[in-house]
Amino acid sequence: MQILGLILVLINVGAIAAPVTVVAVVYSDNPVEMVIPPQVEQMVSSTLNTGESVEPPQYVSSTFDPSTRTITASFSFTNPFNLDLRIKSVSADVKCAAHDFTLGNASLSNPVQLDARATAVINIIFTWTQEAEDHFETMHSGETSVDIKMVNLGIDVSGITVQAPESIDLTVPLVQ
Repeated sequence: MQILGLILVLINVGAIAAPVTVVAVVYSDNPVEMVIPPQVEQMVSSTLNTGESVEPPQYVSSTFDPSTRTITASFSFTNPFNLDLRIKSVSADVKCAAHDFTLGNASLSNPVQLDARATAVINIIFTWTQEAEDHFETMHSGETSVDIKMVNLGIDVSGITVQAPESIDLTVPLVQ
């Protein structure tokens, strides 16, 4: 009985180990292809146009609402990829670049659908605090613009969340 059990165990091990060993030998020069077939690489490279760089969003216009302490800035962005994207969220902390003073935050007003190779308008809402107003009145009085930086920038594109390690620097006109 023990011999029969040993033979069955060897048959099971052979049934599993033999095909795995054959696959490992076939893909020994490129083991990545065992997991990711070359067709996937071809599909990704034909979908993503890697020959072109991604252009940053271009400023279009903005509106200012002192009662809600918000500025809604509109940016135009062209999707350089051959696939549709959906920007679900954008969030960032906004700081004064000169004094590293926290002014408020920025967020996406509504999710934006970016069709393949199309251009869409992205509206970002900047909300500032009373402390930010005080900071502008004391540290930037008489200035026509101020340099700000967006830090802790997080973007959710089609379910993929990206945290930017660097800040994004902007010059913002001040409304007197």
